Amino acid sequence: MSDFYSVETLKNDLATAGICAGDTVLVHSSMKKIGNVEKRADGVFSALMQTITRKGLLLFPTFSYEFVTDAAPDFNVRTTPACTGILPELFRQRNDVIRSVHPFHSLTVWGDDAKSFTAGHEQFETAFDPQSPWGRLLERNAKILLLGVDLNSATFLHPVEQWCGVPILSEAPVLRYIVDENGNRTPRTIFWHTGAHSENYIRAEKLLLGQGAMIPFQFGNADSFVMDSRKTLEVMKPVLRNDPDFFAHH
Repeated sequence: MSDFYSVETLKNDLATAGICAGDTVLVHSSMKKIGNVEKRADGVFSALMQTITRKGLLLFPTFSYEFVTDAAPDFNVRTTPACTGILPELFRQRNDVIRSVHPFHSLTVWGDDAKSFTAGHEQFETAFDPQSPWGRLLERNAKILLLGVDLNSATFLHPVEQWCGVPILSEAPVLRYIVDENGNRTPRTIFWHTGAHSENYIRAEKLLLGQGAMIPFQFGNADSFVMDSRKTLEVMKPVLRNDPDFFAHH
């Protein structure tokens, strides 16, 4: 029989990782790797929410680029599913969360400041503009949890690449349509991220671990990591500016 993890056990795991009340935490996850949890997905959410409290922010990536395409160009903030796993998909369906309006790289957020944090995501030409919610992660010194997944799932390295001048944007924007909370449909032109190499982000693991920007811990049954957003940018900035193709190398 597999191990059983209670909400309290998971809260203790988060405390070991340095997660505290008031933190801003972005979660990438594999529920399968986490294992047999009390109340299943709701138990994971409860552990995170009780640890962070509403004074902080809990975020899941509810990306939809697999569903919002040239052939099906509409993004509906209420109904378009997430392609980033079961926990993000269940999280976005909760009544107490707010999803940012972006057809490719939306974030779904819980906490007292969720509305202001997600505001205006649709106004930027790229998902990861420094003034967008992705840039606000840096302002809040967010912690990024990789629960049962490795650095190749760390989407925060996309904006890091962009902010460091790595040429990852498409030459021309794509046209998509946003359907907001009120059902209003609006066209938006957005630059796609064509040059990022997320399949090679694992190359930065030794560097980030060595510099203390990423720390391993155990969450349930999952080998996990916690990343410091500011330290990650500080470590990667000289690397990517010296070698913009760092993640392109095999």
